[in-house]
Amino acid sequence: MKSNLVELTVQFQHQTEQAVCIRQVEDGPDIWIPKSQCEIYPSDPMRGSTVEITLPESVAYQKDLI
Repeated sequence: MKSNLVELTVQFQHQTEQAVCIRQVEDGPDIWIPKSQCEIYPSDPMRGSTVEITLPESVAYQKDLI
């Protein structure tokens, strides 16, 4: 079975209990991803740091990340 997950390198902005806020590029628009649809590494990053986010390809496409 083919995995439909993608892993992207993005800039971390903020997180709540329910979602993660990222940016593809510095000074780009904020993009909110529900935590139920993604994983970030490291899991507790500092604002402005680079993180790896893993999410379904369909969500990445919907959020214009790919």
